[in-house]
Amino acid sequence: MSFLYPLLLAGVAAVVVPIMLHMIRRHTRHRVTFSSLMFLRTTMPRFKSRSRLEHIPLLILRCVIVCLLAFAFARPFLMRPAAVSEVHPGRRIALLIDTSASMRREGVWARAMDEARSILADAGPADRLCVMGFDRTTRTLIGFEQWQTMDPTQRISVVAGDLSRLSPSWASTDLGHALVAAAEAIEDDEANDGEQGIGARQVVLISDLRQGSNLDALSAYEWPERTELVVRAIPCGETTNASLQWIASRDALALLDHNGPPGIRVGNSPDADRDRFQLRWDDSQQTEVYVPAGQSVVVRAPADPNLPAPTKLVLTGDDLDFDNVLYLAPRPQRRIAILYIGNDDPNDTKEMLYYVRRAFGTGGATAARVTCHSGNEAIGTADIQSVQMIVVTDAISRQNSTTLRQYVESGGILLLVMRSLETAAVLSGLAGMEKLECREADVGQYAMLDRIELEHPLLKPFSDPRFGDFTRIHFWKHRRINATDCPGARVLAWFDSGDPAWLELSMGRGSLLVWTSGWHPVDSDLALSSKFVPLLYSALEYGGAFAGYQPQYFVGDPVPIPGQTMSVPTDVDIRGPDDSIVRMDAGRQTFTQTDLPGIYTVTSPGRNQLFAINLPAGESRTDPLSIEDLERKGISLKSASAIAPDGGERRVQRSSFGEMESRQKLWRWIFTATLVMLLAEVWLGGWLTRPSPASREERT
Repeated sequence: MSFLYPLLLAGVAAVVVPIMLHMIRRHTRHRVTFSSLMFLRTTMPRFKSRSRLEHIPLLILRCVIVCLLAFAFARPFLMRPAAVSEVHPGRRIALLIDTSASMRREGVWARAMDEARSILADAGPADRLCVMGFDRTTRTLIGFEQWQTMDPTQRISVVAGDLSRLSPSWASTDLGHALVAAAEAIEDDEANDGEQGIGARQVVLISDLRQGSNLDALSAYEWPERTELVVRAIPCGETTNASLQWIASRDALALLDHNGPPGIRVGNSPDADRDRFQLRWDDSQQTEVYVPAGQSVVVRAPADPNLPAPTKLVLTGDDLDFDNVLYLAPRPQRRIAILYIGNDDPNDTKEMLYYVRRAFGTGGATAARVTCHSGNEAIGTADIQSVQMIVVTDAISRQNSTTLRQYVESGGILLLVMRSLETAAVLSGLAGMEKLECREADVGQYAMLDRIELEHPLLKPFSDPRFGDFTRIHFWKHRRINATDCPGARVLAWFDSGDPAWLELSMGRGSLLVWTSGWHPVDSDLALSSKFVPLLYSALEYGGAFAGYQPQYFVGDPVPIPGQTMSVPTDVDIRGPDDSIVRMDAGRQTFTQTDLPGIYTVTSPGRNQLFAINLPAGESRTDPLSIEDLERKGISLKSASAIAPDGGERRVQRSSFGEMESRQKLWRWIFTATLVMLLAEVWLGGWLTRPSPASREERT
């Protein structure tokens, strides 16, 4: 016999109360009238032993009543194993195995596989099981339907074989998305399954459960009420874990700066017992770094004569080495090419070309090259093949209009500045519209920008209140067009008169930006403001000019291939750190097979480019994740020891203790027996204390 609340059996100790009451000798209640005692000798009375018990049957009855009450409140039940041949409700179990990079820590993956095999071994024949692995994405290894179609005698061996081929990756951990996918897989299987009698729904999570796990997906998800989460956390004995992280500049143009060593962030785990570590390039001389527990410091990487050659930075001195290598690729040396189509004199301060050249310059970080071209002169494919942005300020021929339209549709960015009414025909030709109505706006003293779409990627750099004030820019002239006459046009900024100032038209994979006023002194003082240069660079970045300039990425990140955004895409080969080669077909713009950390080489006609793939920073946060963090997301947690039924040569299944006790309800019979004994105690107590016939005669 077992008890649901065994601590309440301590109430049996209350049997001491009736025993003590029976041991206390009470004075008689009957008084006898006697004559004077003055002639009797005074002597001490003789008392009977106080330890002598009276009415033993009544005492036994009272003790039994106390014991029965304690047994009833402890909720007893009988353990009854059910044979396999009997029909029992099965369980739906989604086995979720963490395969992220942090599982590469020594001994963690082996213990995780032992836990997974124990879950498989405890699965009964009526259970339905699916096995899922997750890191930054979630993959189904064995689905519910596949499990059901297997031979029940071969299921365990088949799934165990699949698990033996599973290994941890180098990707980050999206735990929230994995839990949502597992819960939805259980619900989908229950909805599609016509069989009845399926019982508990459980998501069994096998993970090292770290702080670096992403739980964002759970914030917008309502966890199913009947689905329980069983956590099998894999502990790791090591506590000190230092990590490396390359500090990427927020400014895309700063990536072109080749001076000085890169900035490195060195972090230390909160429960670390060491705070001094060493940094070195491969086998070169090392530099000591002091990092207190739970903090991080920014240091300059030690000088290396091999830079800007590809290399790696190694950290030593902590317990875990899976995240102690940081790969660094040399920063690309590439010139920005801008094609300016107009008839301006580059040395005339009254023309727009003069300010474009000053904005990009001929040196510095960007090393941009501005090429001038007349609107009537034929523009060939070779002229725009390596151009990152085209600026049009004058009328162009119909042939050039077709060429530029193809450039935009293939992914380019074109800025059309309407410096005169004649440029309205250019807009019509590029956008494929009929003749567009355009006239000079009636501006009083000056016009200002009124509303600006700061959420647009082009203007996002100005969303900070410190940089979003455009009220100091004055426009003396601007052209008035109706935005509704341009199908698909999105207005990015308006003048205070309500006329559109900046527009965007999406054409194919590219964008056509339209400014209804120029930046030369006749039209405005935009070129003299602090917003002019950032606007031009933001247009370059919006068009993908800096997409190929980032040399550092994380595992799983898509890497844009710069050569594929041109009007004439080419085939490129990408060699990974394991010397595998991936052929990128012409037209593919991103490389997605970034599943290994290391240096990758992009080989294309005429040049090679390098980029580095590193471990995601979140994987280095190895301090344990609190279970309360999952409970706060509304997840119903269950003890890990409650998921597996006992087993032997003949496997049996036991119901949970609460369900078993609720079915048997032995406490009702115990309370009935207690009531019967209580009535017997009342009768016996009354019978033993009734007055004798002699006493009744004396009273009369």
